[in-house]
Amino acid sequence: MEQIFFILFLLSVGYSLKFFSFPHNFSQSLNLFIIYVSFPATILLQVPKINFNSSLILPVAVPYSVLFLSLIFVYLFFKNESRNTKAALLLLLPLGNTSFFGFPVLEALVGTSAIQYGIVYDQFGSFVLLTTYGAFIIAYFSGSSVSTKHIMKKIITFPPFIFLFLSFIVGDFPPVTLPYIELLSKTLVPLAIISVGFSMQLKLDGQKDIFFKAMGIKLFLIPSVVLIVFKIFGFTDEVALTTLLESAMPPMITAGALAINAGFAPKLSAALVGYGIVFALFSLQLFKYLHSLV
Repeated sequence: MEQIFFILFLLSVGYSLKFFSFPHNFSQSLNLFIIYVSFPATILLQVPKINFNSSLILPVAVPYSVLFLSLIFVYLFFKNESRNTKAALLLLLPLGNTSFFGFPVLEALVGTSAIQYGIVYDQFGSFVLLTTYGAFIIAYFSGSSVSTKHIMKKIITFPPFIFLFLSFIVGDFPPVTLPYIELLSKTLVPLAIISVGFSMQLKLDGQKDIFFKAMGIKLFLIPSVVLIVFKIFGFTDEVALTTLLESAMPPMITAGALAINAGFAPKLSAALVGYGIVFALFSLQLFKYLHSLV
């Protein structure tokens, strides 16, 4: 529980920095360091520990199942909403904050060993969907076009993806380098949470009904479906718990930024990302408890 309070503390620190003389792009600077240093170091440290077997089907397959569920729920519950609102929800409901927020929460609720499965979920699920499905949604609803070549270039030049590929090729790094890689990896949690706090937008100007309905779908309905399926098939190990919690993460910050940048219901998008982080700290503990009830 103390880890959760520490996350709340870091969130409040990040949010309070908005009221001091920090540049408006401060979180972007932190995110760049995370993307180019902290996250790659975590990948180099954790991926070689992954024991590839049939159990990894879950963290690879579930993100795409979540996407399918999200598409159904958006057109089932929001069919009469504006085009921009639908576009925002099509980005924010299927794409969760599975790394920047997800990794420290997984470490707090499950343990460090869960991060390796979180990386699989994030890189082979969330990231691939963000750069392909996300690009398609933006192109389709904004009227612009995006080529397959452009999408592939974004994927293969993304630093974490490069280091993921490198970790598969190289495997374990020399023991003498591990303490330094671990030192860089440890910067991921505090910097990511402070960045999230600095980026939070807590205003709910209008669209409250849509907000609460979308939040309920993202944080409760979708992971409830995943949990029921896991219970039916007897998936109860650490891989299953990690996958369940990743499916229950709040909306992805990057997806929210893309939605806002594209003009897809900016206030709603910001509120879903900001409030989602706070609500998820409690809903995730609920799903951890429900998963333990065998």
